Amino acid sequence: MLRYVLTSIAAALVLAGCSLAPMTPEAERVQVVATPPSGCTPAGRVEVSATSGFAMVKRNQLRVKDELETLARQEAAKIGANTVSPREAPSADGRQSFEAWRCAR
Repeated sequence: MLRYVLTSIAAALVLAGCSLAPMTPEAERVQVVATPPSGCTPAGRVEVSATSGFAMVKRNQLRVKDELETLARQEAAKIGANTVSPREAPSADGRQSFEAWRCAR
């Protein structure tokens, strides 16, 4: 039993620092901007979520934010957008919505 508990704790600590969303080549072409860009066409809204913790171990919030941006870039690429801007800050439970845009480059 102790072995199971220690293994679970070790796994949670390792995963707490990892990014679980790998960047796809299509997502690499999507830019993240802090505010809605001017001169761009709206492409829709993207809702994403990431795991904010495991058991009682909270993940690093910067890594959660990075993962949310990666997921938003992936979803934006699927709808033909090349830019995303956050609608609000990430929630405590690891959710965030973004506006997707098609911008001339």
